[in-house]
Amino acid sequence: MAVSKRTVLVVDDDREMTAIIRKILVRENYEVMTAENGKEALALMHHKPAHVVIADLKMPECDGMHLIEVMRQEFPRTKVIMITAIGEMDDYLGAMNRGAFEFLSKPLNIDELKMLVTRAMETTQQRAVSP
Repeated sequence: MAVSKRTVLVVDDDREMTAIIRKILVRENYEVMTAENGKEALALMHHKPAHVVIADLKMPECDGMHLIEVMRQEFPRTKVIMITAIGEMDDYLGAMNRGAFEFLSKPLNIDELKMLVTRAMETTQQRAVSP
């Protein structure tokens, strides 16, 4: 029986950014789903939950802050990494206080992103086996 891949959901209204992150993570052997906003992301999560979510802060319909709040309630084991091009200290603090695993500024450092996804994935797997 095949072991299921570790799943990452990338949520960003910038399709080019989503495609870049997806390509990087697929090379790292992750299964990657994508969504253009928080509303679409939540629908995907209800269909097939991801271990890690990488979400843009500023998006139409359902922004990253609202997404974090819903994720903490409905998918508490999923780690959320927030990304933004226009983040300020208040955004960072708001995201972290709502339960974000980490907060990254664009342009993204690819090595840092891969390291954070790995760490988030390890944390998720440790929680799954803990009593």
